[in-house]
Amino acid sequence: MAHHSVLIVEVFGAIEKVRPGEYLQYGENEHALVKELLDIRKNLPKLNKLEAYHDAMERKEDAQHMFTLGMMDLPEKAKIENLYWEISRAVVDSFKGQAYVPEEIRKLEDSLGDQYLCNFSVFQSLLDHWALGQLFPIMPVNRLDERPSREGTLVDITCDSDGQINKFIDLRDVRDTLPLHALKTNGNGLEPYYLGFFLMGAYQDIMGDLHNLFGRVNEVHVFLDSDEPAGYYVEEIIEGSTIVQTLTAVQYDEKELARQMKMQIDEAIKSDRLKPSEGMRLLDDYERGLKDYTYLMI
Repeated sequence: MAHHSVLIVEVFGAIEKVRPGEYLQYGENEHALVKELLDIRKNLPKLNKLEAYHDAMERKEDAQHMFTLGMMDLPEKAKIENLYWEISRAVVDSFKGQAYVPEEIRKLEDSLGDQYLCNFSVFQSLLDHWALGQLFPIMPVNRLDERPSREGTLVDITCDSDGQINKFIDLRDVRDTLPLHALKTNGNGLEPYYLGFFLMGAYQDIMGDLHNLFGRVNEVHVFLDSDEPAGYYVEEIIEGSTIVQTLTAVQYDEKELARQMKMQIDEAIKSDRLKPSEGMRLLDDYERGLKDYTYLMI
């Protein structure tokens, strides 16, 4: 590892356990488990909070069993999941500020954390975290004048459920969530939000692999210089792996890929499934896309 080496990752979305507003509608003819959870949510202020949480968890587990056996539809299960997380959030909030918070509630608060979707691959850039449980210092690198208002874990863009980070450095121990800012939107979509992964280095680079065919990331060499107006200058930019470079590493040939794509497009044009102009545009997009970065172009 090296103190000067930092991985910067852009966040492009977040999955919240409890969404703001009533985006699910409840009617009179709801499933019995939905009605029971609605009743718990309504009467929660006058109920014992731990007992209410246990009752909600029991209903959620019952729903899972019924769904597995084909006795419950997906929309009903979605309502039960949503109500469970709403009740859980209210229970956790009720313990805030108290001198004693049960361990069960502390764990529940961790499970309520958001999932922040990050444009990187754990297996390529942070393999030590997955393989050996190595903890890297991680923090936002913008909006530093704002206090974080969310707690979350980080997930990458691979299809692997292990492509996540859910252990973080704390002052005295290891914590299960990371303090993060709520994502903001503007007229152009999501405002940029970046996280820094520190104490990286050559060892981590060598350990990284092509899991899910995500190649090396773009690299920038930055030098501090007091004579520069900004206090630094960029000496060199090394572009990361392109799609075709990554495919070449696993014995796919660029020309052969383009040839086979053209054969399929020609066949589609002959059978009137594609117009010639559409086919040529599709082929052009395909060939140009092979030279793109392997990560999302946000």
